[in-house]
Amino acid sequence: MSSIYISVTAYNPLSRIETLLEVLKGYETLDLDKEIDITIDHEHAYDLDEFSLIVAGNTNLKRVSFTVASPEYVGYSLCWAHKPSLAYQVLNKKHDYYMYSENDILFTKRQFDYWIEYKDVLKKENLEPGFCRVEKVKDKFIPFDNYRRWNLSGVTPDVWGPIGYNCGFKFRPAESGVIGFTTLGNPYGGFMIMDQEDSEEYIRSDSSHPVKSHAKIGLRNWPIADRSSMGLAFEKLLPGQEHRRAIPLINENGKIKIPECALVQHLDNKYSSALLKNSPMIDTDTMFTY
Repeated sequence: MSSIYISVTAYNPLSRIETLLEVLKGYETLDLDKEIDITIDHEHAYDLDEFSLIVAGNTNLKRVSFTVASPEYVGYSLCWAHKPSLAYQVLNKKHDYYMYSENDILFTKRQFDYWIEYKDVLKKENLEPGFCRVEKVKDKFIPFDNYRRWNLSGVTPDVWGPIGYNCGFKFRPAESGVIGFTTLGNPYGGFMIMDQEDSEEYIRSDSSHPVKSHAKIGLRNWPIADRSSMGLAFEKLLPGQEHRRAIPLINENGKIKIPECALVQHLDNKYSSALLKNSPMIDTDTMFTY
């Protein structure tokens, strides 16, 4: 059986324990041998015993380890505390796949199966399977990182101040229910997943460095926490590429939309609630136009 190493960071882990347990339940659905390493912040080291007992008593995961980050990983830099462990796992070829995630991103078998289906096909196009981060409001998925109407046949204006963005179709599979892959202006997902080959490239790249990674993101200006899950999205770009994370689109009853397999849910609604107070609803059914 193939295996995956999953590293998760959790600040003040007892404060949102139900959310983390839901995330871990998502990992349980993966048809893989799983090794999970959860890193908590040094400030809450005294919670480690209680935290580990709660996880053990509420999940069926067999290989879960717990680490307290060293004191220098304060604030949002906690998201970088997993890098030495990740590098060790990758260099020693411990697993087939490697993943890092924040502790409130729901990733299940559905998302993994989509990723594994398209990763090698898209790699030939210098692309990788991307995901759109959403929050769920009633029965709607709100793409809060990319909350606008994206024009698939031209430039979407004013994405970064006066600067527009051309998403369009970057790749069309020969045989698939997917009508094409596009790239969104903001490829952030709160996690990254790579195979052995890409993981080896990643740990040696500027994208895996907390300072050098900033030069890779250009107009997006991601803060340090966001840059910890860049993967290879901004490495070795071809002319005209802004990043490599491509999102599949389907035609469902006349609506061009992202299939649920390419959505990752942020288990909160704080961002979408703020957006919906001040603007009409945009969801994954209505975010694309021609």
